[in-house]
Amino acid sequence: MEINSFDQRIVNLNHPLTENEKNVIEYIHQHQSEINSLTISELAQKIHYSSSFISKLIKKIGYTNFAELRYELKSNIEKENRSIQYKVIDQQRNDISKTNSMLMQTSFDSINHLLKNSTAIYVYGTGHSQANYMRELSRNLMLLVNVPVIFLSGRSEFESVQPVIKSTDCIWIASISGKSKNVIEGVKMLCLNQVPIISMTPFSDNTLASLATYNLFYYSTPIPNPIRNRDVVSYLSLGYCIDYVIREYIDFLQKTKIKPQCS
Repeated sequence: MEINSFDQRIVNLNHPLTENEKNVIEYIHQHQSEINSLTISELAQKIHYSSSFISKLIKKIGYTNFAELRYELKSNIEKENRSIQYKVIDQQRNDISKTNSMLMQTSFDSINHLLKNSTAIYVYGTGHSQANYMRELSRNLMLLVNVPVIFLSGRSEFESVQPVIKSTDCIWIASISGKSKNVIEGVKMLCLNQVPIISMTPFSDNTLASLATYNLFYYSTPIPNPIRNRDVVSYLSLGYCIDYVIREYIDFLQKTKIKPQCS
């Protein structure tokens, strides 16, 4: 990590520091965000040193006054925040790039023929966010196939259709973990009935992918949450994966001259 300008001034300081001066510097170093909103008098009251003592120390470090110190600390924080932001954006690009590479290495021939020949297509997302994306998959498939496309809006619907899905149908399942007990139990029942399953999960060794007939993987790196102890999960790569599936099938239709049903 790049050293900020305040710390660099301390490193380059040629004059020895007293213990009291070290205490003040340590406090400033550990509370740089807080210093931005304080006057020198407020800082003095908070750390129990006089304003004149802090003012002399600031000049000893190399600042003209307390205002210059605050301005530099604020600039350092803004620079660090921009750096974090760029890393988050770069990770987004990286996830999409790796997802694209993974999909380009996947043969869609069998999946496309499965879509063409199925007597019904079921679509299920195991969570609320996944379901929103899978709804888009079902909406587009309705425009491209001549058989029923059934979107399963929740766990109860997924469980209710398990006994009636036939081996001539197929089901698409998206899951963020691929390990949900309820989903896996249902998938095992579908496997017993020889129902073709296409899984869509983050790239990992997961149970759903191991049971599915075909696997489509995407990359989704958790985003550190700066204000809460809970990472932010992005499903953008799942959306990209779904879009890729639709485009692959459209390309298949064009090449094989299979005309979708007119609305």
